[in-house]
Amino acid sequence: MTEDDQERRQSYNLPVTLKGKVHELVKLPNVNLAWLEARSEGEVNGLDTLAISFPGLLFSRYLMWRRLYNTYTTVSKPQRRLLGLRPLPMVLTPYRAYALIGKSRYYTASPDYPEWIAQSERFTPGVARRLKRFAKRHRLHQIRLQVLIDARDCPSPDLVEQTLQSLRQQKEIKAHCQVLTNASVETEWTHKPGNQEGMIDHPSALLEQGLEHDWVFVMQAGTRLAPWALAWFAAEASNENVRFIYADHDYLDQGSRVAPQFKPDWSPELARCSGYVGTAFALHGHDFVRVIKHHGFTSLYQLMLDSTATMPDNSVQHIPAVLCHYASAEAEPVCRQALEQHLHQHHIGAKVIDQGAFFRLRYSLPASLPKVSIVVPTRDALHYLQTCVESLLQKTTWPDYELLIVDNQSSEPAALAYLEQLETDARVKVLRYDHPFNFSAINNFAVEQATGNVICLLNNDTEVISPDWLEEMVSRLLQPGVGVVGTRLYFSDGRVQHAGDVLGPGGCAMHLHGIIDADDPGYMHRAVLAQDLSAVTAACLVTHKSLYQALGGLNEANLSVAFNDVDYCLKVREAGQRVIYTPYAELYHHESVSRGKDDSPEKQARAKRESEYMQARWGHIIERDPFYNPNLNYSQPDFRLGKIPRIDWPW
Repeated sequence: MTEDDQERRQSYNLPVTLKGKVHELVKLPNVNLAWLEARSEGEVNGLDTLAISFPGLLFSRYLMWRRLYNTYTTVSKPQRRLLGLRPLPMVLTPYRAYALIGKSRYYTASPDYPEWIAQSERFTPGVARRLKRFAKRHRLHQIRLQVLIDARDCPSPDLVEQTLQSLRQQKEIKAHCQVLTNASVETEWTHKPGNQEGMIDHPSALLEQGLEHDWVFVMQAGTRLAPWALAWFAAEASNENVRFIYADHDYLDQGSRVAPQFKPDWSPELARCSGYVGTAFALHGHDFVRVIKHHGFTSLYQLMLDSTATMPDNSVQHIPAVLCHYASAEAEPVCRQALEQHLHQHHIGAKVIDQGAFFRLRYSLPASLPKVSIVVPTRDALHYLQTCVESLLQKTTWPDYELLIVDNQSSEPAALAYLEQLETDARVKVLRYDHPFNFSAINNFAVEQATGNVICLLNNDTEVISPDWLEEMVSRLLQPGVGVVGTRLYFSDGRVQHAGDVLGPGGCAMHLHGIIDADDPGYMHRAVLAQDLSAVTAACLVTHKSLYQALGGLNEANLSVAFNDVDYCLKVREAGQRVIYTPYAELYHHESVSRGKDDSPEKQARAKRESEYMQARWGHIIERDPFYNPNLNYSQPDFRLGKIPRIDWPW
């Protein structure tokens, strides 16, 4: 193949159905050679014959229109707009929408970032007209927006000018802009011709401007905004319950957009240790003035921490769209001194530990420690049970706990003998549950007899790694507003089995990240950072006994085997409590070895019923888990780019 041939070469990712079928039209230029390359992340048993034909213009249009029509009649109006399913384009230029629909199939490669941008951010004249009508209808001009560029210690006045230029290009929003700077930048920047924006040299000067009833958009010098960014922020600011708004961002590398940061919705825990919110956000003027008066304004990270500290979670709004483009040389936003000062001022007992560019918070424990009741259901499986119990009894350093082993009809003599032996240990109680297997009922039965204020649900196929696992989990559970804490679990080969759960991607509920290596930090380092999540696994979690009983425990009637832990976590969040994942308590987990797999018709029918219950009860969360960005892959929770757009403009 010549060099010219390589330059003209084009490749297409063909979507494959769950049944392994390929039936797709591909719009090709004039070609001399075509070939198929089959790839798989798992084992491939074989490939059937693939037929390639050239259907002709009319027949190919018929095939495209048939798929477009079938999709058009089954999806919602917002989905039609996202997929480009409008009557006239469907007739005249059907291929783009046809190709996008194909990408929604299960086995399809995720796009690269430039391709994702092209299919997700098409700001066409039609979109611009909708924005104009939206701005007028919702009176966005009445949202008083003050923009503050933090240029303190900015290395170059050109960065300030780049930010100002992006502000001048904003659509439908005119915002007053000021630059917070110091003397070195002031001298250079103020003498550049054409600069008419205001300038201040100390945050206290902002207190004289009457900002209490405005919105303040703060950003670091060098950041550029999408042309519709401030309009989108203003649209969210029109909600009277919202006090703080942030969006997704990427980085600029020699003019190219790279490394998108698709963030979760508001997680106070993750914000403290990573500053994931970033250095461009909007907050209500009242909160802005309050922070400056009482805590000062030393950095954007500090401003984010102190302004959100007393806000209810639902007043912090996340826009799942890349509206900000950061300069590639931007420093990490976290600052140890700012975090320690924040913790002190808000009376949060925690020690800050450096972890490279991030922090670990080790929360303080009270002088009087609560008793922990550790519930371990079991049936036979002596090898796993013995490993679990001995690791727990030998390694656990928590001083006050009881181990409740719930025997569900064990029959193996060795297992029965071991249970009898355990009853001689004062720390252990063996409870007998002589009924058919129901994981929820077994745990509820044990919790009724527990004497501890804290309940730890623990699988019998786990093994303690870190001796202070309970100190780490319970210290976080005792923080205000926390209802559940889950932990990091490994397969026996050292790969990560659990770093939190997610609803929606991959089906009903799955583990975040998939299976990753122990040293893999995950997307945005989320596998190794403490954070709020929708759910964690009951293979190892702690919760308050009073909360557990108030919410009815695990669901015995509808979720006897699967999803009961996810359902419980969602009930906890529904009750206004938080669910936290911590990577600093570590155990091995062999996963469901006692009950086996769902490989019989009866088990498969039960699994189907439980999945349908979850869809009926928690469908709104399954559609949009707040801690998994909708721009990411929904076939698997692997944090790859989404295959098709899921977020539409608000106008």
